[in-house]
Amino acid sequence: MPRVTATSRTHSNNETNDNSEHELQRKRVKLDLDSGVASPRRSLVTGSSPKIRPGEQRKGSPAHMSATIHKRGSSRLSGPNPLSSTETDKQVVTPQAKSLQSMAVSTAPAKSISLTPGTQQKQPKTPKPSSREPETLNPRLLKKAPASHATRVALVKALYKEFQRLNDELKKTAKGAERKWLLSDQELIVKTLDEEQEVATKKTSIYNTSIRNKILTYKKMSLAQWKDERSKIAQSANINSTESASTAAVESIETGLTPSQEFQFLPRLVFDLTLLDTYGYISKMPSEGDIADAEAAVKACGNTETCDRCTRRFQVFPGRREADGALASNGNCTHHPGKLYYLKRAPGDRSKAERRFKCCQRNYDDEAGGCTTAEHHVFKTTDPKRLAAVLNFAHTPVNPEIPKDRAVSFDCEMGYTVYGLELIRLTAVSWPAGDVLLDILVRPVGEVLDLNTRFSGVRPEDMASAERCDVGSNHQPTMIPKQDPTQKPERRLKIAASPKMARDILFTLISAETPLIGHGLENDLNAARIIHPNCIDTVLLWPHDRGLPMRNGLKYLMETKLNRKIQVEATEGSPEGHDSAEDAQAAGDLVRLKIRDEWKTMQMKGWAVDTGGELMAPSEEWTVVGGAQVKKPNNIN
Repeated sequence: MPRVTATSRTHSNNETNDNSEHELQRKRVKLDLDSGVASPRRSLVTGSSPKIRPGEQRKGSPAHMSATIHKRGSSRLSGPNPLSSTETDKQVVTPQAKSLQSMAVSTAPAKSISLTPGTQQKQPKTPKPSSREPETLNPRLLKKAPASHATRVALVKALYKEFQRLNDELKKTAKGAERKWLLSDQELIVKTLDEEQEVATKKTSIYNTSIRNKILTYKKMSLAQWKDERSKIAQSANINSTESASTAAVESIETGLTPSQEFQFLPRLVFDLTLLDTYGYISKMPSEGDIADAEAAVKACGNTETCDRCTRRFQVFPGRREADGALASNGNCTHHPGKLYYLKRAPGDRSKAERRFKCCQRNYDDEAGGCTTAEHHVFKTTDPKRLAAVLNFAHTPVNPEIPKDRAVSFDCEMGYTVYGLELIRLTAVSWPAGDVLLDILVRPVGEVLDLNTRFSGVRPEDMASAERCDVGSNHQPTMIPKQDPTQKPERRLKIAASPKMARDILFTLISAETPLIGHGLENDLNAARIIHPNCIDTVLLWPHDRGLPMRNGLKYLMETKLNRKIQVEATEGSPEGHDSAEDAQAAGDLVRLKIRDEWKTMQMKGWAVDTGGELMAPSEEWTVVGGAQVKKPNNIN
């Protein structure tokens, strides 16, 4: 192999006029005299150089210059590694080659340069991003920006400031399920950018006005309104999520009392229904004259009703219309199955409250028709005289055979018929144990317009295949084992022939003295046509901030008070409905939670449990100071 000399290298340079090598000769490498290690000029430092694409060599880099030398036949360095400090064949290394050797050692990372002719430097593998890249408060790049970048930055920062304020306020008071509503710094930024991007893309022509109105809305928003919004977002996320309902610990209920002592506490939670007549609680049976007047009024109007879902007027035909067998007129019903609710406003805020539908979260003012279509229009009535015209009310009879220490959680499901909203399922659960005492389907009086499966959970095939049960017969569900022994057997409910028979079956399990527990009990009692004197309603135990007739939903209370998910729909479009047994047990748990809180307060006032297990009121001679009992000043000797 020919040796490379300085003369041959100079001659080669003159013949080819290679600019790259000429530049190499001009850009000498400085040596650190103290350490003896080569140090490149600033222009050759890797950190200040442009990025190299995969499979490319940067011009002027040691690897590039090494490849250039390899290509020059007259000045090719011999040996397998021309930059190595050890020459196996005792080749002559010129000063320029030594300079290249020093640059390669000082600037190239280890194992990054391939010295085989015709090969390129191997690039390290780019790690795959494991999650979404962190964002900053910089508006996202849009195809068509609605405003200047400086304007968008200022508005983004203003919106972020309000989100951060509300999140910080929630952080100070968050308890239980509310902790899941808190946002991290990055989540706040993402939420801000999402909100701004939505306005910028959907309302480009009125961007400035829309985004400023949004900022003003959150600036006026109270903590209660922010909680409401975060709760709705969390519920929506849970519906679309395939994960478990909650990863946080479920709130346990330890009242500090035995079951018998909890039962002693119940009379303190009973409400007088005679004071709640204006809110639908019925404490007096309608007379025969009242019922006759109601029937005459219905006949005079030709059975014309207002649809409970879309508010259109239509006619119902009990027994079916003779001409065509129709049950109702005016075609299909397009509606929102979810209820309309108001967003909370800050104290002193007199602006118009925003209304939304729970089913699709669509704004009421923006809606252009419902999101669901049903075959028939439906209606309901709360007039006790009209309810009594279908089936009259009855007082719960005294039954000495019922255990004196029994309390029952009670829940009903209703469906729409030609007579309004009728009972189609009745469930009773023991309290506080939670054992199911009664769970049956009920055949309504009128022809069915809609079983309201989305909420009731009752399907037409359930009603058609159910086995009949009577008073005194076995009303427990039929258990049908499956072929796979590891799966739970199918549970088929039996059916009562009428609402009156279902009520009579319930009367075999409760007495007038039995505490009856439920959520929104007036609806359940009116559906079963029962007047009960001993009622405990969790709607009244945990009232809405705005008072009756506004009320907190059972699902909301269970999530916020006990961090427990109930009434969870499997998938959108195929809802399974509510489980009345689950709802009854949930209402019972809320009562126990109220007992726990009330008992703590009573203990601070001097209440205690005597040796016989009875709740004992504080003595008149003693009071409580700082959590300890002390004698009253006038009783101190």
